[in-house]
Amino acid sequence: MVKPEELLLLHAILEKSDSKALSYFEQWIEVVEFDKVEVGSFRLLPLMYKRLASMGQSFPHLNKLKGIYRQSLYRNSLLFHRAFTVLAELEKMEVPVILLKGTALVAAYYEDIGARPMTDVDFLVREEDVEKTMRFFEESGWRRKYGVPISMPIKHQSGLGMLSPEGFQLDVHWRILNYCPWDGADLLLWEQVETIAFKGTSIRILNPTLQILHRCAHGICWNTISSIRWIVDVMKILEKRTDSIDWKLLVSEAAERKLTLIILHTLSFLNSEFNAGIPEDVLSRLAAQPKDPREFRLFKILTSPPSFNNMGIKWLIHSYSLGSAPFWKKVALFPDFLKNVWALQSVHQLPFYILKRIRQKLASVTF
Repeated sequence: MVKPEELLLLHAILEKSDSKALSYFEQWIEVVEFDKVEVGSFRLLPLMYKRLASMGQSFPHLNKLKGIYRQSLYRNSLLFHRAFTVLAELEKMEVPVILLKGTALVAAYYEDIGARPMTDVDFLVREEDVEKTMRFFEESGWRRKYGVPISMPIKHQSGLGMLSPEGFQLDVHWRILNYCPWDGADLLLWEQVETIAFKGTSIRILNPTLQILHRCAHGICWNTISSIRWIVDVMKILEKRTDSIDWKLLVSEAAERKLTLIILHTLSFLNSEFNAGIPEDVLSRLAAQPKDPREFRLFKILTSPPSFNNMGIKWLIHSYSLGSAPFWKKVALFPDFLKNVWALQSVHQLPFYILKRIRQKLASVTF
């Protein structure tokens, strides 16, 4: 899940002891080319700068790290300013918004706008507010990423990536996880939402229990860019809000969302590698939960490179959304699901679309 050189960097950031942190940093410097650091690790370098700067000494590459931190501070400041402007407009329209991922974590746990680089902002709105929200973006000149026109989102999506006329990126979600598509899946998080003040603005965020669930479920997903910063995210939450975490709720939500395997795997890793302090009885309860066979399938899909058009996860989302419907009905309705996901006009276009994607895939292969 995590490469050896990534572990060195993570320990250099997370170790409480300055001497241990410095030892890990020196080992990391020895095994990587600083100017060719992989993107997933590069996103942690502002934190590495903060860790080293707090020691009040001179270290290799400290000035470069400072420059990376300042760049992150500048870019994130612009993102927060733009995000809060949009947030204020939606609040005027009586559209409540929960901030997800980077913006929420920076505001509540990092306490430094430059410490966690971001490329976009993530909003969560209620499903009943999606149409109103999309209308606002359309009237404000925003468009969907990749040039797809804005339209009423289809049922089996969980969010849309948006671009402002100036190129600002914002993802609008109406479910926190795309593979939990059933009605009412996110009611609890709206009921237990937290409100905090940040930079003079009142914002809604997930409570720490659901924040951990969300970060673990996202962090485990395979990505071309290593997603190791989920580890720092969760460790920050544990550091600041351990007493506020409802472990019983975490176990029950993991079971309800068919994420028991994923949460067990991620929390066990944090305990074994970083002494995260997660109660052993929590891990035991997660291990003892009955496992739906689809949980194993979901775990394998999320932790593996994507197959053709992510067909495996598409089938699971479709299957979950239909609940206890018979298998034959799920199969019969799957073409219509794919038509909607790929924004096609008719199911008759599916063979041509699939053939086109296969040709594109083959054309990209180097023999």
